Parts: sequence; structure tokens; C-alpha cells
Amino acid sequence: MGREYLDFDVAVTREGQGYAARVLASPVGEASAPFTLPFSATDLAQFMLAVGPPRVSSRRLAPAEARVVDVKEYGRRLGDALLGGDVGRAFRDSLSAAGAQGRDLRLRLRLDAVPDLDPVPWEYLYDSALGRFLTLSQETPVVRLIDSLERPPVVTVDAPLRVLVMVSSPSDMPPLAVDREEQLLRATTGDLVASGRLTVTVLDDATLTGLQRALLDDYHVLHFIGHGGFDQEAQEGVLVLEREDGTAHRVSGARLGTLLHDARTMQLAVLNACEGARTSGRDAFSGVGQALARQGLPAVVAMQTEISDRAALVFSHEFYWFLTRGLGIDAAICEVRKAMAVSDEASEWGTAVLLRSGVDQPFSFTASATDAADRPESRLESLYDAAQGAIKANAPRMALPLLEQIARVRPDYQDVTQLLERVRPAVQQEPVHPETVTPPVETGPRPHRTDPRPLETGPRPETSPRPSPTPEGPDRRHRKRPVGTWVRAVVLVAVLVGGWFAWRVLPTLLQKADPLVSAACGSSAAAPGTTDLVIGCAPIAPTADGSFDDWRSVPEHDVDAAVFGGANRRAGLTGTWQALWDGEALYLHAIVADPVVTTAEGAAPQWWNGDAVSFEIGPDARKLGRTVPVRKGQDFHVILALRDGTDRRAAADVNTVGPSSKGRPVFANGAEQPAISVVARLRDGGYELEARVPWSAVGRTVAPQRGDVLAMNVNISDAKGSGADWMLRTMLSSNPQRTGPNQNLPARWQSVALGDSG
Repeated sequence: MGREYLDFDVAVTREGQGYAARVLASPVGEASAPFTLPFSATDLAQFMLAVGPPRVSSRRLAPAEARVVDVKEYGRRLGDALLGGDVGRAFRDSLSAAGAQGRDLRLRLRLDAVPDLDPVPWEYLYDSALGRFLTLSQETPVVRLIDSLERPPVVTVDAPLRVLVMVSSPSDMPPLAVDREEQLLRATTGDLVASGRLTVTVLDDATLTGLQRALLDDYHVLHFIGHGGFDQEAQEGVLVLEREDGTAHRVSGARLGTLLHDARTMQLAVLNACEGARTSGRDAFSGVGQALARQGLPAVVAMQTEISDRAALVFSHEFYWFLTRGLGIDAAICEVRKAMAVSDEASEWGTAVLLRSGVDQPFSFTASATDAADRPESRLESLYDAAQGAIKANAPRMALPLLEQIARVRPDYQDVTQLLERVRPAVQQEPVHPETVTPPVETGPRPHRTDPRPLETGPRPETSPRPSPTPEGPDRRHRKRPVGTWVRAVVLVAVLVGGWFAWRVLPTLLQKADPLVSAACGSSAAAPGTTDLVIGCAPIAPTADGSFDDWRSVPEHDVDAAVFGGANRRAGLTGTWQALWDGEALYLHAIVADPVVTTAEGAAPQWWNGDAVSFEIGPDARKLGRTVPVRKGQDFHVILALRDGTDRRAAADVNTVGPSSKGRPVFANGAEQPAISVVARLRDGGYELEARVPWSAVGRTVAPQRGDVLAMNVNISDAKGSGADWMLRTMLSSNPQRTGPNQNLPARWQSVALGDSG
């Protein structure tokens, strides 16, 4: 059933201040044309909302019909931009040439020169002349091409196709609903397993060592389900595996590729992890999927967003069904997209990104492997049995997508209609529990470049032990490992109600989106002149919720100058800070590497007797005299302190200007400021915090505008002792001039401009 393709290779490159689309190879030769991304950041944000999974009808932001029309229009604009001018003519001529030879045309897109365009959803390319989405037809698949150092031989598969499933749910990461994921995948692929086309082996040990040992056996597909993330320090994507003690082990794509390299029968990886296809914006091979393809894995399917339960059921079944029927990977993905497109009104069919490292198909199936007979009722039986089991286990959220899929295919199947009438109200009334959903992915504190503990090396100190076995069953590490689904429902609700996903996937474009910036931070003002730093407007404001994902692409600034107690500085003590602003508040995020964290206890006149992040802030002081003291009602000292005994683990104190015994104004001890929201989290080797500081809390009665300048320092206090024995051991600052006396001299603080872009 394999199709023969001619290739139409297009590379997007930089040309001056813009881009160019260049046809590197095609049946009719080379061509080039200027390329302009046809979206503003606002358009792209709306596009990503449109292609996300629909929620229940009461939560949809737009009716289904409008969502689909939007996707078509955005896809058309993207297709017109890429396939315009000479490039478009070459594409149409190549289609004709391929048709004359009885072959199809595969569009292979190369983005290695422009990794900033990698987050653009190219899978939704719509050709106006053909009147269709390219990726919804086997005649015109779209793949992302990655250069590989090696070309492994094609593997011949005699049934079954062997899939190794790895589910990682570390004890110190947001929990995954592993039991639910196992049931979903088993229900989805049960008919394929029963027919002998497929085997699913669940890895009992989700460690790097466990994977290495498993790969001594012959498998064709690695199917990973778990957390993924991005290491800002190393600028590369990571998958989160487990250590021997059950805690998180962040493994880069390059390191994972080292293991897969020698697994010669392994031809495909399916990555169901947040950010599995994400790159750094500078290195096109930094994403996990890109790294695996770079090291020679013929094909990688990585999800560029999360997808709904319904879409996951269709995707996993149809993907393995078409593969085991002998379709090439390119054609199989097209068929999967079509199945998803017609199974619901959503437009999640473009979620999967297909990365290829070569021309040859990864598998060659023998005739006997594709001749197994299918029993039409087998899949419905598998789905129905799983739904019944979920209902008996009082898990309506698990049962609902199974029943909906059955009803989509056979609405009269047994009592599925009646079961849906029972299950839907239960799901709508069911509270969302942490064990049934996955919060936004935490990859831990992004290690500072001087963090003494590098990523992925050494055991974690003071880690939480793995939970003991319960009477209901053995420890999860020692029972059959569950298989995954594609669902991250909490993240997707946040997408629809607040644009969080747009912030995460398109941070640079969103930061520069003038309509959004104007709405959040006012019209552009005059240039602020020379300043020490610029902080960007937040068109979508971060939230002080302890997830820290809002800060992924915001520039970091060092807090590393010892301005007090340098001789007592602990090895490894350092930190970074990030800031954003809008018309309502200043937003601050700090990461502190501190080998010994001291939290505040009890009360005192200035009761922040523990480790803290603080900052001085006031109006522009560049024209003040060097000895002019702090200004009453204008300058403030804000302390964000770690505390025990509260759910927040942190609180804010604001010190205001008061007279000293010598008559010169200085900062006086303040009190807790509840208007400032601050959340901290103790992490391995330090802590991390974020805060929302309303402008009114630091003396501003009128919202600032773009171009305004602040006087500001950011500091880290490292304490020793507690209560009456508390002492400041060391203070670091972003400003080397921030000594004790200079704290009260605003002209010696750093100057910070409120700018457009972060």
C-alpha cells in the first residue's frame, strides 16, 4: 500500500530583514520568492485557540462552524505566503509532473535556518488553487525535514508491529493520571492487538537504565508519555524520566538519541509530552524530536499542543491501524489527520508534527504482516468494555470519550446512548482533581549558568521517598506500567480562557504584537534615553501561581554582585531575575541557587528574618544628585520573603521612607502588604518565586506608560539563624553599587525603562 513520492523541498531562509522561500529540489527545478509571515501575533494567538480542542459547549469561545472557518482562512493565508510567486508556480508544475509519472508530491519543509518560525503550525497549510489542506491528502503530505548524520537501513516488519511504551510520572512532578492513560490506550488499540497486528509492551522501569535494558530486545516504535520541558541553560528540549528513587530525571533529546542509535529495529518515536516538538528559537535541533531525527531516527511524531480525549482515541488507533496496513509514515499521518478531521468538529488534526530524517520509509511490511483479517465489531467491543469498566470504577471522565467515540461510529450500539445520558451530567458536576488532570509542566528551576548542580547529573538530595505500597495494590513502579493518552485538560482550559498557550508557544511574537502591547501598556511614548535595563510589556500578564511557565522566554538578568558579606558567601549562591509590566502591575520572577535555604519564622519588628528577594523601586532618578536621599511617598523597598506556616510559603513586606535620627530620610521597617501576590517554591538547591506588585503598592496613582523610567535594584538576602538569632549572612544585588548606604540614594540605583518588548 506504499505510495511513491517525488519531493518538493522548500527551505525558509533569512533575507535581509525578512525571509525567503527557496525551492532546493523539485521535479521542475529550483525557485525562490520572498516570504512574509502573514500573521500578526494576535492572529497567531487566535489561530492557536481555533485549532485547540473544544471544551464542553458551555465553555466554547466560538461556535464550531466559526472555529473551522477560521482555521481554513489562517491556513489559506499561510499557504498563499509560502507557495506564492515562483515557488507557487514550481509547486503546481511539480504536481503536474508527479501526476504524469503516476506519483504523488511530498512537500518537505526545512526550517533549520529560521528556528524562530518553527512554532508556526505549518501542518495547516491550505492551497487556494487546490481548494484543500495539503496535509489532509496522501497526494500532498507535509513533513519537516531534519538533516541526519546517518541513514540507517529500512527495517522489514513481519507482524506484529512491536511498540515499547514508556510512561514516566516522577514523584516530585505534577502527577499524571496513569491508570486512566493505560485504559484509554488499551481500549484504543485492543482490536489491533487481538488481531495480531500490534503488540504493546509497557516498560516497568521508567529510568534511563530501564530503557537501555529494554532496547536490547527488538522494538519498532518508542511511544513516550509523560512530562517534557525545555532547559533554558542548555537551550535544549528534555523528556522527564525517573531516577531510581522515583524523582524526576531530565534527559535531553541528544542523550536519549544515544540510546536509540544502537536499537537498529527502532524506526519511529511518538512523543506525547508537553513541548516535545519545541525548539529554543535559535537551534533547530534543540527540541527532543529534532535531536532524535538528527541522530538518525527515521521518523518522529511529536505533539505541538495537547489534544482532547476524543482526538487522542482517534489518533492512536488510526495511526497504528494504518501503519500495520503497510502505509508509509507520510501517508499514514495524512490518513490519521483525515480521520480526526471527520470524527468531530474540532481542528486538532494538525496537532501532530512529523519529523523525517531521510527519504526512505522507516518500515517495510511483509505481505503476511498486512493480511490479518479485521473483525469490524472488535474495536467497538474494546471501547465499550473499557467504558463499562470505567463506569463501574466511578470514573465518568474516563468513560465519556470512549462512549462518545462509539456513538460517533454506531449511535445504536447496545445501550451507549443511555450510558451517555448518565455519564455526561456526572462529568459536568465532577470536580477537577489533581490526580485526574495534569497541570502545566514544571521543569524545575532553570539552572543558572553558575548553578553548581548541572542538569541530569547526580542524585537529588533530600528527595521525597517513593510512596509505600498500598493495600489496594503494589507500588506503581513494580506493577504493569500504564500507557498514556494525549490529554492535558487543565492546560487547554487555560488556553481557551486566557490565551496562556499562545504566550507559551509564541512568546517572542506576542511580546512584539503592537495591538496587544497597546492594550496592556498604552500607546508608545518617547524613547527613554540611555538606561541600564529594559523590561518588556506583558500583553498577556503572568500569574503568580507557582507554575513559572509564563517566564520561559523573558530575558534574565543576573543578581550576582556581593554587596554585603562577600567573605561569607556560600559556594554556589547566585540568582537571576526577570520582570514584565503592564498598566496594572509590575511582575517579577526570581530563581535563587542557595545551598542552604533559611525560611522566616516567628515575628520581629522587621519579621523577614530569613532568605528573601527584595527590590528598591522609585521614579526616574537619573537627574538626581548623587547624595539626594530617598523620596518620601515615591521610593519603596519591597521584600519578598520565604515563610513557613502558610500555604503561600511567601509574603511581601513594603518598607517606606521615614526620618532617621540624624534627620535624613531612610527606609524604615514596614509591614506585610497583602495587595502584593507572591508565591515561592522550595526547589532542589534553592528556591524560585514570582510576584505581582500592583503599582498602587509602590506609590503610583497613575498607570505608567511605555518609555517611563524607574530607579530599581533587585537583591538576594542569604540569612543564617532564626528569630532573635537571625543575621544577614550575605547580600547579592543586580547593582554592584547597591551597598548599605547607597540603598538610600536613588541616583545610585539602576535605571530601568518600561519598554515594548521583553
